[in-house]
Amino acid sequence: MNSEEEAAMFAPEELARRRAASRRLAWALGAAVVALYLLGLFVKR
Repeated sequence: MNSEEEAAMFAPEELARRRAASRRLAWALGAAVVALYLLGLFVKR
């Protein structure tokens, strides 16, 4: 199943909801990566 078939299965509201959830997940993952990076700057082995 390709992306055109998947897009046809979902209503625009559902696609918008999924995009918003994906955006939140991306920001959360990005923040976690930055936090781990900053933590690594201060933790000495």
